[in-house]
Amino acid sequence: MSDPYSNLASEEDSIQARIADAMDARCLEPAQIAIRKEYLSDLALPDSAYAVEFGSGTGHVTRDLIAIAGVPRAHGIEPSPVMVKRAKERFAAQPGLSFEIGDAKRTGLEDASVDLVLMHTLLCHVPDPEKVVREAFRVLKPGGTLAVCDGDYDTATTQIADFDPLDQIVRFMINQNVTNLWIMRQITDLLRDCGFELGKRRGHSYVAEGDAAYFLTVIDRGADRMAETGVLFPDTAEALKAESRRRLTANRFFGFMSYVSQIARKPGTP
Repeated sequence: MSDPYSNLASEEDSIQARIADAMDARCLEPAQIAIRKEYLSDLALPDSAYAVEFGSGTGHVTRDLIAIAGVPRAHGIEPSPVMVKRAKERFAAQPGLSFEIGDAKRTGLEDASVDLVLMHTLLCHVPDPEKVVREAFRVLKPGGTLAVCDGDYDTATTQIADFDPLDQIVRFMINQNVTNLWIMRQITDLLRDCGFELGKRRGHSYVAEGDAAYFLTVIDRGADRMAETGVLFPDTAEALKAESRRRLTANRFFGFMSYVSQIARKPGTP
C-alpha cells in the first residue's frame, strides 16, 4: 500500500475522514501543542506578515500561525476536500484565517507574495519533496521564512519489552503511511539545494499523555489494515486494540516519537 497521504484527494471520503479524525486527535494533544509553540515562537516576522501553510489538514496548525506566531493573516492550502470543509466549519469565526483546496507543488500564489511558509508534517508524505520546497522559495518574499516540522518516524514506538506486538503494529502503520521516514535527517541538504539559508534547528520529544488519543488511532488503523491485508485475523486485530486500552487503563501504555523543526530563510532584503 502506498502512502495514502501522498494523494489524499483521490482517496474515498471515508478514508479522508478517518485520517482527518486522527489528525484532529494529534493536533489537540497537549504535547503536540507544546511542540508547535516551541518552534513557532522562534519566528521573527513583520507585524503585517502574511503566512501560508502548505498541507493544512484540518486547520489547527494554520490557526496557530495567528494564535502563536502572531500573524494577522494565515491561509491554508490542502488537497483533501474533506479536511478543507472541516477546517472552514471549525474556524469560520476566526478573523484573518482562510482555507482552500490546492496542491503544495503548484499553489497558484504570486511570486514573492508571502512572508512565511509553514510545512507541518507534510514533507514526509510527498514524493519529490524538492518540488514543494522550490514552490515555497518561489512564493516567499526576499528575506521570507520557511518553517518545517516533521516526525523522525523511525523513532516511533510503543515498545515496552522485546517482541512487543503493539510495536509491530506501529511500525507497520508508519511504513504504510509515510513516504520518507527520514526526511528531517535529509532536510538541510534539500533546503540548501533549493536556495535557502539555514536557521535554527530543534529536536522535540513527543510522549503520549492522558488518553493517548493519537497513538490509539495509529494502533487502530494499523491493526485494521493488517486484518484487511490478511496479516492478522480480524479477531487478533481486535484483541491487540483491546490490549492497548488495557495498558492505558493500567498506566502501562507508552508511546513515543521525536520531531524535528528547521527554520530557513530566503536570501535577500525584505
